Amino acid sequence: MEIISSYLPSAGIGYKFPSIKLNPMTFLQMTRYMEDTKDLSPIERYFYDIRMLVDEDHNILNCYIMDLDFLIYYKKLISVSGNTTLTISVQCPSCGTVVKRDIDFEKDIKFEAIDEKIMNGAQINLGGKKYEICVPTVQNLLKVFDVFKRYSRVNDLKMMKTLALFEDFDTKSQEIEKDVLGATREDITLLLALQELYFDRVEPIKAICPKCDKERRGMAISVNALVVDFFQSLTLNSKFDGTKIVFK
Repeated sequence: MEIISSYLPSAGIGYKFPSIKLNPMTFLQMTRYMEDTKDLSPIERYFYDIRMLVDEDHNILNCYIMDLDFLIYYKKLISVSGNTTLTISVQCPSCGTVVKRDIDFEKDIKFEAIDEKIMNGAQINLGGKKYEICVPTVQNLLKVFDVFKRYSRVNDLKMMKTLALFEDFDTKSQEIEKDVLGATREDITLLLALQELYFDRVEPIKAICPKCDKERRGMAISVNALVVDFFQSLTLNSKFDGTKIVFK
């Protein structure tokens, strides 16, 4: 199937391709996926997901990071659901109750509207130095991941996405990493603002614990967590449907 670029969180601004090819996994592909990723860390599984998408459509490399979680989640969702809905479970942080929540991709997953002027990048002053900020693509993120993997440095996905914002990361990786990881005071606020502008664009999904309902203690479900743990959540919450099996 084709996902029209304008339907993506970035609205496809600046893309030279009109759509992205995204197909549901077959049973063989899904069982291989489960086998290949069972011993991987969440971050390794995330990059496995990226390469799975790239194998299907090389235009994914030129997609912005802000579109990436949408594409990963959507591919997994259409692989198991014909109506873009899924049941997930989350544990209440107050009382420990496991709460099940039905999620409708069309209604519950909402992306903040993009401001076209941010898509040209920016210039910032970080740690007394000037840096050029680009709209990070999947290709930028893979370069950061390769550096971290090669030198066994910080194993943090959000930090990798943040470093991918810097246009000169290829040539100044150690300098940029030092300034970002060691940021203090106003620089922390600046980096958080960049994260929100360029890749934290999905509104958290709300769930209410029935035991704590009177106190209105809501829970925010991270879409990033849903992306990484998608098939584990599916296994826990899917009921066996025997209606298509006719026993002799």
